[in-house]
Amino acid sequence: MRILTTDPAAPVDDSPVPVHAVPMPVIAIVPDLYFATRIAATAKAAGVELELVPPQRATARLATKDVSLVLLELGNRDALGLIAELKRVQPGTPVVGFGAHVEAALLRDARAAGADAVMPRSQFVDKLPALLEHGLAALTRPGHEDLRL
Repeated sequence: MRILTTDPAAPVDDSPVPVHAVPMPVIAIVPDLYFATRIAATAKAAGVELELVPPQRATARLATKDVSLVLLELGNRDALGLIAELKRVQPGTPVVGFGAHVEAALLRDARAAGADAVMPRSQFVDKLPALLEHGLAALTRPGHEDLRL
């Protein structure tokens, strides 16, 4: 980032301007309010605009404004239909689903329903800062296993 000054003796900072890979807001569809608060705190710390949206309003919200990423808690089978609706409204927007590790079938079904990445909640917590900063690219960066199941 170049800092301009009228003082010719002042040092010049030529470091690149940081470009955030997730420039548009991120939508989180997380009915668990305690966990939603944790996600919001992580987003705030990363400087990412996050909007918490209830499942019943998610499709309407995506129809009104582009978002860079959708984080979806896979609490039950209703989430599978929501994935299809979200993809219909904003086909290019990545959807990351997460849920209980004991719900392996639901996690697999979410991937089959169109989620771009699906992971157990514990991995989601670990990957969340990178996801917020880099989007889906965070899942294939060196040191991160590919979670696009």
